[in-house]
Amino acid sequence: MHILSSPAARSNTRREGKARKKPSLLKRMSRAILSLIVLLAAVWALIGYIGEQWMDQKKLAAFAQPSAQTYIPTNEMPDYVWQAFIAIEDHRFPYHPGVDPIAIGRSIWVDLSTDSKAQGASTITMQLARNLFLSHDKTMERKLKETAIAIRLEQEYSKQELLTMYLNTIYFGHGTYGIEKAADFYFGKTVRENGQKHTITLSEAALLASLPKAPESYSPVKHLEKAKQRQALVLKRMADLGFITEAEKEDALKKAIVLQPSTRAYVNAS
Repeated sequence: MHILSSPAARSNTRREGKARKKPSLLKRMSRAILSLIVLLAAVWALIGYIGEQWMDQKKLAAFAQPSAQTYIPTNEMPDYVWQAFIAIEDHRFPYHPGVDPIAIGRSIWVDLSTDSKAQGASTITMQLARNLFLSHDKTMERKLKETAIAIRLEQEYSKQELLTMYLNTIYFGHGTYGIEKAADFYFGKTVRENGQKHTITLSEAALLASLPKAPESYSPVKHLEKAKQRQALVLKRMADLGFITEAEKEDALKKAIVLQPSTRAYVNAS
């Protein structure tokens, strides 16, 4: 027997069907988040592709597979050598993807609040991009290129490879590029563990790490007191980050800075 339902019952049934068909809030949020992730990944890949167009691949290949004896991988250095640079230059280097949003936000805030452009936000990877492929002009175009290249470098190389390239290309003042040449120039030593020459100490590594910010201004040959102040800041940052103990920091601060006599003579003569 066919039973006819009332209009009210049919209306309730239709509303229940619509309710069942409507996606839940959780599902809609999940889809939105997934779409956002896909979009961000696509944008990130596009930025990396653009960055690659501004890179000199021959120069990059030469630095990525060097043959010179003065090119020292980080795994052949004492940990405190590369840790000193991370501590003072880019302590979030192990975690960010080439650009540091926190540092950028802080930089923008400081620049706006002081009406200046004194605050930098370049990561180690961005500095590497600039040193390898770009000029040091303070323009928005150069900064955008630097950012895109840094993202591409992070996509292509490991953090250890990037840090090795960085340490072996940065400028340490007085015409000296690369950390091994700098260790020899200033101290007559090496950054290599168990090398033929003496390995630089924690105190000396902190002094070298103080130089990239302003190599001539913090030169221990020309401005010893400024160099020691910057060295102390590097050691403090290393202790704050847990790279060294307070006792190791204090011991390093007590070490006298002994430069090569030939280095002092070279600088004075130039």
